[in-house]
Order: sequence, then C-alpha cells, then structure tokens
Amino acid sequence: MIDPLSVVAGTVITVILPKVLEKVGENIGEAVWEKSAEAIQTVHQTVQGQLQVAGTGGLLTRAEANPTQANVQVLEAELVSQMEEDREFAARLTELVNQIQSQSPAVQVILDKLRITGKLDLGNITQIKEGQTSAKQLLGRDWQVGSDAKVGDITQENRGDK
Repeated sequence: MIDPLSVVAGTVITVILPKVLEKVGENIGEAVWEKSAEAIQTVHQTVQGQLQVAGTGGLLTRAEANPTQANVQVLEAELVSQMEEDREFAARLTELVNQIQSQSPAVQVILDKLRITGKLDLGNITQIKEGQTSAKQLLGRDWQVGSDAKVGDITQENRGDK
C-alpha cells in the first residue's frame, strides 16, 4: 500500500518544481499553473517555510536549480519526514493539494517511475479516459528494468463524455 503522505509529497514536488513537469512532455504544468497559481504559490511558500525552520531549506533550492532524480527524491523524503513529524503541516499541504487538483486538468498516470531489479513481464494494458476530454494520459515514464522486459499491447482510449 502506498503511504498517503508520499502521495501528497509527490504531488507537491510536481507542482512546485516546474522542470519536473516539463519532463512529462506535455503542457500540464502550464495548465496547472494558470488555474492554480495562487494555491501553488502558497504550497511553495509553505514548503519553503517548513524546510527553513527545519534547517533543510537548501534541499528545495537544490532541487529547483537542478531537478535530478536524486535531488527530487531527497526533497520528497524530507517532505514526508516533515509531514510525519508535523501533522498540521501535513494537513495544510493535503488541503492545498486537494485545492490544486480540483482546479487542474485531470491526469491519468500508469506505471510511472517503475523500478524492477529483475525481469519484467506485463500483460496488456488499457488506459481509458471517459468524460474528461481535457485529461492527459501518461503511460510508462522513467522505467528502470534490470533485465529483460516484455510488455503486451498498450492502448489509450478516449471515450468522450457519457
């Protein structure tokens, strides 16, 4: 089971580090920013303030300047740690993330940041977008497979409004 704080931290990273969004290859970041600029700025200020108080503000600065996978992972881990220690901070970030998500275009992500040390054997995968014509579909970014990879048919469908 995925830790809810990790989900919030991952979402926070995505909205406060625009260069991470650029790597998606979509204009999701621009759409999110246009619709949620104030909430995103509040998230950034909240995170920055919390990290500065904890003495780890440099992690955000480093990730913003150089959003490598390692820098982003360290920042995300620190956010999770801060949320575990400060439930008020966790609640505030969760509230802001929910606000941003309600204002933003839907994004469906399947098999993102997949890490397999051995072989990978996946069957057929179908990603369906129903009634969300503005939703973005992302499938299979940033995979690291230690051996052979076998993937069945992959399809993305837009079924329009129902």
